[in-house]
Amino acid sequence: MRILFRCYNCEVINEIPDNYRHRFCNNCSKIITYTSREAIICEKSSHDCDVFLKAENLNADLAEKFFSIADSHTELISNLIKSYVQKQVELPDIPSASLSDTILRLIKGNVSGALDDLIKSCDLFNIGLNKLEKILLQMIKEGLIYLPKSWLLSLT
Repeated sequence: MRILFRCYNCEVINEIPDNYRHRFCNNCSKIITYTSREAIICEKSSHDCDVFLKAENLNADLAEKFFSIADSHTELISNLIKSYVQKQVELPDIPSASLSDTILRLIKGNVSGALDDLIKSCDLFNIGLNKLEKILLQMIKEGLIYLPKSWLLSLT
């Protein structure tokens, strides 16, 4: 199964594996979360899926097709989103002085390396998505972390 969704910032179509909810946009590098109204589920070998991904920005005809499919997939996507929200996250014991240090320690403790897990951990420390995004992009520029895939983080 493949999940396609539109970046709310630049409107480029992105793909994400079915067991993740967040990723960095391929185009604008914003952390994006798919929503039930702007995501579709495709079979792995779906021709439509490839057409949407190649188009990146949808013209009027493709946009109409994409959103008509998204409307029919609302319940499926909503169920996937609910299952991600219900996953439990343990509160790690992290003594640190700065926000960057806290995030770096959370990344070190994130065994899966998934952006989803990091975001859930940051929520426990009241670190918003905008702050997290800025700090992660700075860490990438400094070479502290890298993205093997748009939904995974690794230390260098």
